[in-house]
Amino acid sequence: MLARHGVSIIHCPLTSFHYSGMLKSFDAFAAAGVNMCLGTDSFPPDLIKGIDVGTHLARIVEGRRDAGAVSAFFDAATLGGARALGRDDLGRLCPGAQADIMVASLGDFRDGVVEDPLRTLILNGSARNVIDTYVAGRPVVVEGSLPGIDLGEPRAEGQRLFGQMVHAYGERDYRRRDASELFPPVYAPAAVLIHDSTA
Repeated sequence: MLARHGVSIIHCPLTSFHYSGMLKSFDAFAAAGVNMCLGTDSFPPDLIKGIDVGTHLARIVEGRRDAGAVSAFFDAATLGGARALGRDDLGRLCPGAQADIMVASLGDFRDGVVEDPLRTLILNGSARNVIDTYVAGRPVVVEGSLPGIDLGEPRAEGQRLFGQMVHAYGERDYRRRDASELFPPVYAPAAVLIHDSTA
């Protein structure tokens, strides 16, 4: 029914994974002719990591090691999104298409050996491998940075706004828990032992 009505599914594997969920099933929807897209709607906004997590979740769902093909997820991240938007000029490199290009490096020792460039990037890399990005042929990321933009200030502002958001969560929590209970540290603070020499 979804395929018949031209519905697109935007799958956000990292978000699903963080909330202990998974799409059931990427492969089945794709096989039924549903247009599959890939998204990143939370931090980290890392589509490469999203493809990696998505392919592994698909294998778990299907119970097969050949499920969740990297090519299917890469196509969802590029062609699927363009199809959902009704834009033939996006998601591909060909005459008449926008020159939206991402360049990734596999030159770091931590990337390991290169078997297939795309599979190696997906399995061993992350968005940090991206060194250059072009949107409609215009350079946006150059050698890993945004020309003319100091990211320190927006990052500090983002952290400040996040702090406000965390403290406001308690107002919406049905149990009225405070931020320290809703966002506990990974490890509880260590107890400080004071040695009393008079004892």
